[in-house]
Amino acid sequence: MGTGDLIVVALVVGIGACVQFLTGFGFSLTAVPLLALAIDVRTASMLAAVLAMFTSTAQAWLGRELIDWAAVKRISGWGLLGTPAGLWLFQNGGERGLRLFLGVSTLILVALLIHGIDLSRVSARADAIAGIAAGVLTTSINTNGPPMVFVLQTRRLTPQAFRATITAAFVVLGVVGITQRVYVGGMTDKVWRAMTVAPPSMLIGGLTGFRLRPRVDGPRFNRAIQALLVVAGVSAIASAL
Repeated sequence: MGTGDLIVVALVVGIGACVQFLTGFGFSLTAVPLLALAIDVRTASMLAAVLAMFTSTAQAWLGRELIDWAAVKRISGWGLLGTPAGLWLFQNGGERGLRLFLGVSTLILVALLIHGIDLSRVSARADAIAGIAAGVLTTSINTNGPPMVFVLQTRRLTPQAFRATITAAFVVLGVVGITQRVYVGGMTDKVWRAMTVAPPSMLIGGLTGFRLRPRVDGPRFNRAIQALLVVAGVSAIASAL
């Protein structure tokens, strides 16, 4: 990993942190496809997993009084069931196929969100599907946001409650996912080296997103989420192809 690669890592981490603090999710969704342009996917996803714990924990703590703990428990509980399959994919699966699946499924989710689908009558089933999918993605390439965004956004949470709840779920699944991947050797020398350039840019990006947050509310907040998912979906498909 050369100097140019480390510069890309620092820039992407800053962008991802800004997105995370602005919308409540999106660090890995933004960072992994972009990081993969400079470093291998497994290193990119492991780096994003570790760094996302800092941004998610900070946001969950700031919004702790607004967390919907019942939703966190349901999604995280189902998510734990999906982590073994994701871990297998991390070790043995084809990255190209998984990226393509992620991109296509993300764009489908965006279309459903824009359509305004209401899952209130099938919440238990939706939580199970979203949770398991998030668990698989947590331990594979760490882009586990779309399934949880889909479920939480369709419940019409306020932006503040959405940020607090989804980041709390990220923390729970993140701890489990990182532990499992460290156990199978995911924390390589490349990951450690990439982490050396991450803290300053992550701090700057996070502060920038936090300052911009008051300007993104209501309909603007929803449009920002939908736009982010479109970018993430297209990026995943492009990287797969």
